[in-house]
Amino acid sequence: MLKKPGIALLLIILFLQVVRVNARQTPAVQSSQHIIDKDTLIAILSQKDGFLREKRLISFTKTCIQKSDSGKLLAVEDTLNNFFIKYNLSNKGIFTYFISSLTFTRKHDLKQAELYMTKAVQLAEKESQDYMAFQMLSHLGFIQTDKGDYIGAIYNYRLATIKIRKLKDKFKDNRREAALNINISDLFYKSGLYAQSLNYLDNAWGLLQKDTTGKQLLSSAILYNKSENFFRMNKIDSLKRYHALLVSPGNKNYKIFTYRQRTAYYITLLQHNYNLAIKQIKELQKNKDYAPNDLDEQHLADAYYMSGQLDSAKFIIEKILATATESHQPEAKFHLYETLARIAEKKGDYKTSSYNFMLALKNAQENNIRLTQVGSISSQIKIDETESSYLQKAEVYRRERLWLLFIVLIAALSIIVIALFYRNVKQKRHYEKLLYEAKKEELAFINSHEVRKHLTNILGMIDILKHSKNKLDDYIQLEEYLYQSASLLDDSIKNISEKLNEE
Repeated sequence: MLKKPGIALLLIILFLQVVRVNARQTPAVQSSQHIIDKDTLIAILSQKDGFLREKRLISFTKTCIQKSDSGKLLAVEDTLNNFFIKYNLSNKGIFTYFISSLTFTRKHDLKQAELYMTKAVQLAEKESQDYMAFQMLSHLGFIQTDKGDYIGAIYNYRLATIKIRKLKDKFKDNRREAALNINISDLFYKSGLYAQSLNYLDNAWGLLQKDTTGKQLLSSAILYNKSENFFRMNKIDSLKRYHALLVSPGNKNYKIFTYRQRTAYYITLLQHNYNLAIKQIKELQKNKDYAPNDLDEQHLADAYYMSGQLDSAKFIIEKILATATESHQPEAKFHLYETLARIAEKKGDYKTSSYNFMLALKNAQENNIRLTQVGSISSQIKIDETESSYLQKAEVYRRERLWLLFIVLIAALSIIVIALFYRNVKQKRHYEKLLYEAKKEELAFINSHEVRKHLTNILGMIDILKHSKNKLDDYIQLEEYLYQSASLLDDSIKNISEKLNEE
């Protein structure tokens, strides 16, 4: 009797725990359903064309993860994976890794994001899915760029370029390859290899020559990246020219305001008007429409240093270095430590100056190692481009050869047809000649044997009548024979006419 209340109490406690768990989970699930457009997702998963389904699903899942609150990411991820299982998505494994990577990227855990995106790449390669491999490699490049791993990023962009070239027939334009060229150019720019960066931007522009929509989407990024290079190269005339192109109303990009304002203060810096540049940068950092980055702080520190405001420059540089992550490239750190060393030197603090120069040297050495590795990757990309160019030319040659063979075949058939036609005409003429000769002989035979025979008979009977003494009696006697010979002569003449009229 005492055990029953205990069991009842236990059941009540378990029930309340379940209710609490469901109460905690329900808002997350409901919130994920608000973020995820269920009808759109079902329509995408039900699409029969696998290629279009993959394209739409990648865009859809990225939007879902990017628009989710950080506390609801796991609920969104679980909901998406449940839909993939329910609709038996053929490449759900790749998408599961892809979504996990996007989730970790949102959480700023780039190490885990890289790990899951690498798994997605490996699975896409294993299943020979070139389009999915291209997408996963591109996103892996983005993650490695954010990590500061430029070697890995360039390498994966290179592999993505190879994949997209294999898929050329599936797309009407070269927009994706152009975007990869822009990404690679950005990495060369950050590595200080400005000539290579500009070369890839020129390649991207060349790929978009026949694509009006592609130009509208990517031209602003190309113009801005070129401006960045010319700023670093201290070429103010080229910078002004590309800034003017960015300011023109034809450019449309969600970052166009940032591009225009940043290149404007770049011009001010190259004109050595540092106080104005300080004012421009500080105003932009307060502007909600402006998208600041770490370089703005660095340029502000440089402007303070060049204008003689050493303490302000030192304060900003130390703040940058204190919050520096693995994404800060050695080249930038080298410049920051070198500036700190010069500030200390100007203040007479030679010990601090020497220490900062040592740190600058260390980062310069790391940067040189990176440049060597980037150069090696650059050489491999050039080899790939040469190979790709060779394959394209080989394909063109193959098509031209097929056309040539086709033309030769048509020409040969034409010659054969003409020869047969000529032979037929010649044979026809020969047969016509033989027929003519045969008719001629036949007519000659009719003329010599029939016409002349009947005519001779008629002439003979007329000659008899002519010398007859009793012409009336003789005529009566010969009249029937005379009429018969005349009739036969008429038949012979008709026969000749019919022969002449035959074709």
